Amino acid sequence: MKRKISRRRFLASSGATLAAASAAAVVGCSRKRASQNATPTAPALPQLAPVTSRGGIMRVLNFDAMITDSLDPHQTMMGPIANMHSAVFSRVLRYADEAAGTLAPDLADGMPEQPDQQTYVIRLRPNVRFHDAPKYRLAYPKTAGRELTADDVQYSIERQADPSSPQARSFYRAGNWSAIDRIDVQDSHTLSITLKRPVAPFLNFLAGRHAFVISPEVVDATDRANAELAMIGTGPFIVEALQPEIAIKVRRNADWFARDDDAAGAGGGRPFLDGYDAVYTPQDDDNQRTLFHRTLVDATGFPDPATVATEQKTNLADIALGETDGGGLLASRLLLDRAPFNDDRVRRAIHLAVDRKALIELLYPAMDGRPSAKLTGPVAPAMGAWALSPDDLSKRPGYRDDATGRAEDIAEAKKLFAAATGDRPTLIDVKVVFGGVPKAIPDRAVAALQQQLRPIGLNVVPVLDPSGFGLIDVALGRNIDGATEGVAPFTFMLEDGGVDIDDWLYPHFRSDQRMNSYRLQDAQLDGMLDKSRAEFDADSRRQMGLDIQNYLVSKVNARIEFAAPVERRLSWGYVRNYAMPMWYGSNQDLANTWLDTSHPAWRARP
Repeated sequence: MKRKISRRRFLASSGATLAAASAAAVVGCSRKRASQNATPTAPALPQLAPVTSRGGIMRVLNFDAMITDSLDPHQTMMGPIANMHSAVFSRVLRYADEAAGTLAPDLADGMPEQPDQQTYVIRLRPNVRFHDAPKYRLAYPKTAGRELTADDVQYSIERQADPSSPQARSFYRAGNWSAIDRIDVQDSHTLSITLKRPVAPFLNFLAGRHAFVISPEVVDATDRANAELAMIGTGPFIVEALQPEIAIKVRRNADWFARDDDAAGAGGGRPFLDGYDAVYTPQDDDNQRTLFHRTLVDATGFPDPATVATEQKTNLADIALGETDGGGLLASRLLLDRAPFNDDRVRRAIHLAVDRKALIELLYPAMDGRPSAKLTGPVAPAMGAWALSPDDLSKRPGYRDDATGRAEDIAEAKKLFAAATGDRPTLIDVKVVFGGVPKAIPDRAVAALQQQLRPIGLNVVPVLDPSGFGLIDVALGRNIDGATEGVAPFTFMLEDGGVDIDDWLYPHFRSDQRMNSYRLQDAQLDGMLDKSRAEFDADSRRQMGLDIQNYLVSKVNARIEFAAPVERRLSWGYVRNYAMPMWYGSNQDLANTWLDTSHPAWRARP
């Protein structure tokens, strides 16, 4: 997708004054996760601030306009574009509270009926309509303004599980839907889903980050919905304009089906905002500070945690700090079908040799004595009791940072690497593709990784991704396709997580899954993952999840995890009900956000 206009022209066309400066930002989109298992019934949530002023366009700096692979909501592997998707599209179910993992109806008119463990009867809300605007009436006259039906739900699920689709490789969550035996549409608002076998997290699949319901008419002959005009959903916001790596502008959907659902006391008539502009720019503390001081943006994160601390202290009464454990992680993916990574001793040596504490201090310096990242296994600490504890990890080989432990780990890494490679006298070159977003990765991590792996015999040859993620996406796609050239044998990048523990493990590590870019084949691991999906007892399922993570860390090392960021975001005090979700994919909650025009700081906002 090519840029058609400049950043300045795009912003000026919306009346935004952001074009006055070339700015940079990352809005922290990471979140917190409690230890409970997902349940069908949502508990009472904390009360929201009742709306007292409506309207206005909220302006934020973040990565929402970064399209890592595809605009198609079913064909994106990961990335911030899920924020736009979640504002525009709807799901059968939603997470009422991602931190607690609790579920609630979205398009469904109540939780699905379950006559048995393999059958789910879904009744849809009446009068749910696709967005209606002149551009959609012109492009998709059969979809614009029409009522969503059970056929749309059936299509959205079956499309992703169709092995004959020319885009089959790009349906990264096909493994969720392949568990379905059949879908029977009973009438326009009722469908029944029958599974091949009981699947414990199936309700979570219906609420998943990318489980959006779309119209068949927006999909082209090649089975893609990869155009801006195809972003026609039923959610609280409508896409007004989208320019990759410039901005995304969405506007209020006055006909949203949930507009009068009083969310935890906020009030009816949602969304309260007229819309929001998510502006994408490279990270630069000085420019972001200028824009934030002048209230040209209402919220932003900062690359340097020290800047966050300074800015918050500038006006404690008017500026709110959002802080939470991140729902993603910094990690490296290895390609296991070729030397040297087809030898588990090499992978283990890398796991042991990497100095995670040094990487954290370099990439995520502490803020006022509080950590800006935590040690992590395959599941980020934000998942609470579902994740391996950072305190426990800090005592393990590869994670420990005491002098004695580090010396033992490096000695063992050298021994393993020498045994695997025949004790070669020369270094082995290995290309490492570094993600370009955030900038700290290429700016700081390259030299550190070179220094840490050289002593065991690896010479890191950096391949930088100037686009941020495009190069890695193409290479990982070739990994998944089974290509021999143009692949990524070793990556260093931020990765998305999920909400349910199955999101973190099954799609990434089971042998036949689309996100298994490592070409990992492990029958024992497959058995563990399958058993976890079939376990309905929460305590047993949690223990299985921990066992799988321990196995991955101690035996497999196909993906080597380094750290999980602690995300921080500043917003002006007039931005109310601006919750920080767990990770990308929860912008539907901006329907509850409003701008308090009575707040003292509002008077200075241009």
